[in-house]
Amino acid sequence: MFEEAANEETVETGWGNVASYDGAPAVIDTLLRLDAETTYTKTELSDEAGVPLKTLYLDGTLEHLVEIGFLEKHEVEGDEALFGVATETDVFRAAAAFDEAVSARLAEEE
Repeated sequence: MFEEAANEETVETGWGNVASYDGAPAVIDTLLRLDAETTYTKTELSDEAGVPLKTLYLDGTLEHLVEIGFLEKHEVEGDEALFGVATETDVFRAAAAFDEAVSARLAEEE
């Protein structure tokens, strides 16, 4: 069973778990396209994903994405943590495979 999400309801599916964090889908979409060799601040991830930093901070989206395997938290530079894309996790690989499958399906329909 997944941990309780930001809205404090028990979530029973992976999709539901991600969707319970308002900014998570946009951040995950962004992570699939970012350079895996680069680290990013919360502000940079917020800007890249188009999700207000306040949203990511208040509901703990980035910390949750670390817990489930989309992000890796790196050394702290001053007061701001750095994050890297966790490309070697099963969760990230599954998201990338889903992204590729949907993109291929959409290309077939054109």
